[in-house]
Amino acid sequence: MKTLFSILITAIVVLSCTNNKKAETTTQPTSKSTIDSSLVTDSAWGPITTTTDFKALQNSYGAANVKDERICGPECIDSINVTKVHPGTAKEIIVYWKDSAYHKSIGMLENYADGSPYHTATGLKIGSSLKDILTLNGKSITFSGFGWDYGGYIQSFDSGKLEKSPIHFRLDLRDDTGNDLSGDIELNTDMPAVQKKLDKIKVYQLSLSFYKDGE
Repeated sequence: MKTLFSILITAIVVLSCTNNKKAETTTQPTSKSTIDSSLVTDSAWGPITTTTDFKALQNSYGAANVKDERICGPECIDSINVTKVHPGTAKEIIVYWKDSAYHKSIGMLENYADGSPYHTATGLKIGSSLKDILTLNGKSITFSGFGWDYGGYIQSFDSGKLEKSPIHFRLDLRDDTGNDLSGDIELNTDMPAVQKKLDKIKVYQLSLSFYKDGE
């Protein structure tokens, strides 16, 4: 009788230990890969992709940090409805919708704030120099002259490494008026006047476009 009782006690103890191990296993937190919210890639800006809708923006950044606004378009001829994430801060992201009435599909994301934390995998960011971009691209770069509404836009990477990237940079010459580089003209990094100022020409706008040809 004692032997049977001992067997029962042993079985209960073993079963209890087994259940405890199972419980420990199932309650252990699973590791989740974290998204770098400041990293801009060819397909995403932190957690934002082209299919991120308004509600998803609120879930990611908090409803208080996501606001609809109406801003001036080029030359302020037209106004554009956009959404701003972290408006008025260095982390501000301007969201341009393909369908501004529904907020379901993003066309472009943009930031041009000093001190912005956003950067590409290669380290390009607001404040990077044209020399930095030129080194990464490996080929000459063509861009528009400064000092007007369409100034500083990069027009071609000359089939370099950055040519097919949807990440775009707009340049500015802040520390020097550079009259010879101003106006509705086409400039190229091979030009002697540009070569002299490669370190002074800086990125002041970073954008990621989800638009495809024809859109």
